[in-house]
Amino acid sequence: MSDTQIIADREAELYRAMLAFDYNALDAILSDEVSYIHSTAVVETKSEYFAGMRRGLYEYGAIDIRSANTRMFDSVAMTTGVMDMLVGANGSAKGTIHLQHVLVWRLEAGTWRLLLRQATRMPA
Repeated sequence: MSDTQIIADREAELYRAMLAFDYNALDAILSDEVSYIHSTAVVETKSEYFAGMRRGLYEYGAIDIRSANTRMFDSVAMTTGVMDMLVGANGSAKGTIHLQHVLVWRLEAGTWRLLLRQATRMPA
């Protein structure tokens, strides 16, 4: 399997874990040093992101990748692309947001883990 396919699989695992609120899977996917930058400009560490999920700040309904391009750099990979995310908070109605996103993956002890996630809202 190519490195870019491994990264694509890891990204798919990330979104499955987010949708399922699978903290064990997320813990394995996210680097302990991750910076999770939301489209609202909120920047969270791994523990802050998990705490926000537990408080109901991020209630995901669907995550659909419209495009993705991954580039490899030794022990780092970078994916850029466009996604649609159905999301709400604290039981509110979910709405779809369109995002340009950047994911930076780092090879840590033989496993690709997410080091940076940054999303920017796009017009509908």
